Amino acid sequence: MLKSSDQTKLIATYFGGAFGLLQIIDILIDSLNLPPEIINYSLVAIVIGFIGILFYSFIPSIKTAKIENIKSKRYFLRLLGIIIIFTLSISNIFLFNKSNLGSIRQEAYTDGFNLIDSYLDKENFISAYEIANKYSKALPEDSLINDKLNLSSLETEINSMPDNADVFYKRIDSENWIKLGKTPLETRIPRGFINFKISKDGYADYLSLTHAGFIKNHSKSKNINYYELTPISTIPKDMVRVPGGDTRLYVSALTDLNTLNIQSYWIDKYEVTNQEFQLFIDAGGYGNEKFWHNNIKNEDGKNLSWEDAMKLFIDKSGLNGPGTWSEGTYPIGQENFPVTGLSWYEASAYAKWAGKQLPTIYHWYKAAMVWGETSIISPRSNFNGSKSEVGKYDVLSVFGCYDMAGNAREWGSNPHKNGNHSIMGGGYDDETYFFTDNFSQHPMNRYKTNGFRCAIFFDEDPILASMDTMIETYTRDFYSHNPISDELFNVYRGMFQYDSIPLNEVVLENRVNVNKVWSKQLVEIDAAYGSERLPLNVYIPNNRPPPYKTIVFVPGSNAITSRNSKNKNGNNFGYLMRSGYAFIEPIFKGTYERHYKEFNNYLQNPSKNYVNQMIMMVKDFSRAIDYVESKDELLNDVYYYGISWGGMLGPIFLANEERIECAVWQVAGLGARDMRPEANPINYLSKIKQPVLMLNGIYDQYFPHETSQMPMYDLLSVQEPYKKMITYESAHSPPKSQTSKEILKWFNHFSSLDKDETFNHR
Repeated sequence: MLKSSDQTKLIATYFGGAFGLLQIIDILIDSLNLPPEIINYSLVAIVIGFIGILFYSFIPSIKTAKIENIKSKRYFLRLLGIIIIFTLSISNIFLFNKSNLGSIRQEAYTDGFNLIDSYLDKENFISAYEIANKYSKALPEDSLINDKLNLSSLETEINSMPDNADVFYKRIDSENWIKLGKTPLETRIPRGFINFKISKDGYADYLSLTHAGFIKNHSKSKNINYYELTPISTIPKDMVRVPGGDTRLYVSALTDLNTLNIQSYWIDKYEVTNQEFQLFIDAGGYGNEKFWHNNIKNEDGKNLSWEDAMKLFIDKSGLNGPGTWSEGTYPIGQENFPVTGLSWYEASAYAKWAGKQLPTIYHWYKAAMVWGETSIISPRSNFNGSKSEVGKYDVLSVFGCYDMAGNAREWGSNPHKNGNHSIMGGGYDDETYFFTDNFSQHPMNRYKTNGFRCAIFFDEDPILASMDTMIETYTRDFYSHNPISDELFNVYRGMFQYDSIPLNEVVLENRVNVNKVWSKQLVEIDAAYGSERLPLNVYIPNNRPPPYKTIVFVPGSNAITSRNSKNKNGNNFGYLMRSGYAFIEPIFKGTYERHYKEFNNYLQNPSKNYVNQMIMMVKDFSRAIDYVESKDELLNDVYYYGISWGGMLGPIFLANEERIECAVWQVAGLGARDMRPEANPINYLSKIKQPVLMLNGIYDQYFPHETSQMPMYDLLSVQEPYKKMITYESAHSPPKSQTSKEILKWFNHFSSLDKDETFNHR
């Protein structure tokens, strides 16, 4: 039994220890980014501990004391006082915690949300997520904070085989990995691109450049979402495993190739180095015919004997070897540099000697994953410089390869129908956008940046893995195009004309407010062909008095594949309505609910169906302008805004519709495929009189900058400043915060000019 003084000391010590513990926990929560609920759990534990102290201190005395002592007022008052003091202390701590949460909420709703939004506008999702996640841990039930968390990150489930593997992510430009936990794992991943790693002892690290959506949908089997880790002992030296599955090429001139299901395969982590190629030479690789292609042709198409071919594959000193070498070896100090100056035949011979193969275009592009990653990979890779060691630029591809962009161009196995071979990725002296282009070179070409990497196929696919599988690519020299005559243009133009007819307007959905800024109405008018009807989504500003200048929109190819336009509300173009423009989205023939089987692919083609589609689309656009002219609240000032497919078709619309005052073509370029001349946008570029703004990503995989975007701009008949091109360090989707500013500036400038002044440049 404790004395009264000892009881007081014990309780006082407990008070002090509990308070100190809470302070330490509070510091740890802030410094280690722990969940704030730990405070609440600690308070419960302290209360339970206090009850234990009371039992320890007072219960024995109660049992042994005399009844009169038990009933003593002084005794019970002291006990009651201790309980009250402790309860008040704990309550104060709890209230302080509540007050602190209130301060956190206030901070989040003001400075925090502003900062998150600024990061989201810049597509800096990681920074936005880190801030939103901090607030979410403190206020997990706050819906507004959770909205910001959802905008900056995705919930995902990560599994591995075997499990209990560590999962990490980091910023692309950082060396510090952030641990998320162990598999199986349910967690959040910031949107945007990150470096991602799964690590387990005895297994090779799974490394990749990826994004939250890809992690979420990453599947290595049909039914189970998991990452299959590979035992270190089974991995070929310096190679990475690329999972199989349906593979499509998102590369200009190759997009029409079929989606194919390929098997898992190995591919070199690095480009083949000088040191590795030296082994091939020292082993007599140039002197052994069995490693070489049995049909070597010179650049004139003449068949060469193997002996004569070997006389051409020499270095600067006349010995067999790459054209960048001398005296049968590589430059001093460049053993870990990629071997370059090689023909396709030499690269293929090395691969066969090494028991490997050159990758097909499907295998190479899958490993590189040329898609939205281009704007991340290309600027950080070795372009516009000099050759460097492999792996020096710490830039991963999606599946953990280095230098797939820049440093050395890389030969692929498949021949083209013209006898050339694909060479991919771009070299150290190329522009950054070369990563997204599929270049074609004669197999004898030994340019100084020509290199390669190899692949190993688990299960040989007779279609894909064969070096003899021929690829047809679509490329064109647009600068050699001769403009059409005025007489021929007038013939073409006649196809897009129609007699004046009534609109016969019907309101399908009455005007309703989407928000305080704009309202939406769905109307339907007669089309200019057959008995068809043309629906129009019409968005009208609420914050400005009429009349309004009007923008008519032509969509991207997603409008062809989508079958539903009912969820449109104009949010993507809200900045235009906020600036006082009316906005019209026609449901063009062949798009959304108006799809038809004769037109189900946006790719240009020489069919009559494609010509008819262009005719109907231009007529639909003109009918939208007819609608504008019928409304007193809309000025007869109409502007063209086309994205992607809608930008590519822009020349046809502008040349055939003089009521357009100016235009924006966003992520547009010329398509290289064959088509009838009356439906070919290039034939209309010389007939355009309106000002045009082009907004493009230099890493655009659909419209390559040099071979598609620039010809479109250069061949456009209007002169600067009535035409302008702005490029961004992006792929097919430039940052909206930047493009919207330029679009508004362009429309506002020409809307402020007199119409005659706008067209004086003709």
